[in-house]
Amino acid sequence: MSIHKYQSLKGTTYFVKIYLGLNDYGKKKYYTKRGFKTRKAAKAHEAAITHQLNSGVFVQLSRQASFTYKELYQKWYEAYKDTVEATTASKTADLYRLHILPIFGEKKISKISPLDCQTFITDKGKSFKNMKQIKSYTSKIFEFAINMNYIERNPMSKVIMPKIKKTASENYWSVSELQQFLQIILENEPYKHYALFRLLAYSGLRKGELYALRWSDFNPDTQLLTINKSLGRIDGHAVEKDTKNSFSVRSIYLDDETCTILHKWKQESIQEKGQLHIAPLSIEDNFMFTYCSKTGDIEPLHADYINNILKRIIRQYKLKKISPHGFRHTHATLMIEMGIDPVNTAKRLGHASSQMTLDTYSHATKAGEKQSITKFAEYLNKAK
Repeated sequence: MSIHKYQSLKGTTYFVKIYLGLNDYGKKKYYTKRGFKTRKAAKAHEAAITHQLNSGVFVQLSRQASFTYKELYQKWYEAYKDTVEATTASKTADLYRLHILPIFGEKKISKISPLDCQTFITDKGKSFKNMKQIKSYTSKIFEFAINMNYIERNPMSKVIMPKIKKTASENYWSVSELQQFLQIILENEPYKHYALFRLLAYSGLRKGELYALRWSDFNPDTQLLTINKSLGRIDGHAVEKDTKNSFSVRSIYLDDETCTILHKWKQESIQEKGQLHIAPLSIEDNFMFTYCSKTGDIEPLHADYINNILKRIIRQYKLKKISPHGFRHTHATLMIEMGIDPVNTAKRLGHASSQMTLDTYSHATKAGEKQSITKFAEYLNKAK
């Protein structure tokens, strides 16, 4: 008989004990599981284990206890990396390396308790913003262990997530702040920097999309800019990849002045490359924005190129702090503030829907508030 009754602090409880045969030393081996409140629950568990035994998929407890979190992560990652883009796999590896493996890596997968997970989440919530991401990726290894029959439950499943206080984004500039910045760049920086930031501000592009642009993506006759790729990094090397999603593939119109600025930058770029005695490739195949490395090679902009320039200018001229992505926020915020149709704004930004655009940029600017009430008052005054 494999189901037994015993008395615990909680009253009458049942446990399952199943004979597994003899070990290498001729001693009897058993599978034991305690804590069932009813005989029926114990019977159901017994049937599940018996099925695993008969199917050949049952894993003995000694093997369950032998794997560390890091060992199972490595097995999971080998399968995972072939299901996503290389840049995504690289970012995922960095997330585990920096945030998760230092805490759980050397612990036995079967010894990590719900309390360990709760402590990890509580502590990480004090310094990390995207806690849903941390919980999700930490859980993936436990789920993998369950699927491989190394543990029965995910200790992350019951953790209490910290409440993250949401604050209104200030990562954007007003019209005057943007104009001041662009004037500073025009007067004090290489023309390449002016063309780069002008395009970023007047297009709403993501930084990776800007880095991936080639001259062939811009049609000066139609004034259309085509965005169909992004530039990522793997171990410091530039890698072209797909855009963030299918909605991000788009063609957008540029204004007359921005087109003129790009034309001037293209001519300067040709001259610069000529002075470096570089074998003349078709300019259309070149990246729109590049730099010359220490070895004399022409490379697409490195990941922090824009960040470094922006930080230096902001610090030097005591401007409001924004990130490179703040130019995208600025573009979207000003379009909404001006009353541009949210559908067109969404298409320009590469969003899946206008609702996503409105949800993302729902903060109201002071100028937008004043403009709204002014229009409202004008409308009512006309009705008198």
